[in-house]
Amino acid sequence: MARRRKRYKNRPSKPPSRQWAYIVIAAGALLLLTVVGLAFLSGDKTNQTLVEADDELIALGKQVYEQNCAACHGPQGEGHAAVEEAPALNETEHAWHHPDGQIQELITNGGQIMPAFGDQLSREEIIAVVRYIQTWWEPEQLRAQQQQSRQYPFQ
Repeated sequence: MARRRKRYKNRPSKPPSRQWAYIVIAAGALLLLTVVGLAFLSGDKTNQTLVEADDELIALGKQVYEQNCAACHGPQGEGHAAVEEAPALNETEHAWHHPDGQIQELITNGGQIMPAFGDQLSREEIIAVVRYIQTWWEPEQLRAQQQQSRQYPFQ
């Protein structure tokens, strides 16, 4: 007589193998990297921390700078054009010591002498001006400034 095997309905299943766990972890990591990569690639170009502005954003920044900033800070950011206290924004003075968020805040809210432009310029225009000004800085200055900007990015 042949023996019949009993089937147990509530029998505990085998634990997953280690290989299966590695596959699940790898798939999760791949999914996370894909989501982060897509968010980065399709993200708002005006919210970049590192300077990777395209020509269109730089052109907008140049236009806004010439219309609103050049009178005091000079056409090439050399400073002290019409206002003695207006510092240079190019590589010769201290502008590159300030992170992106702080420069954005100063343009938006003004300073001791500088008027506020937050009600006249859009966020994109302000960021474009900052990116345009950054084209005047030396690579070492820009790297140092961008390091600070990781702690105080555009808002």
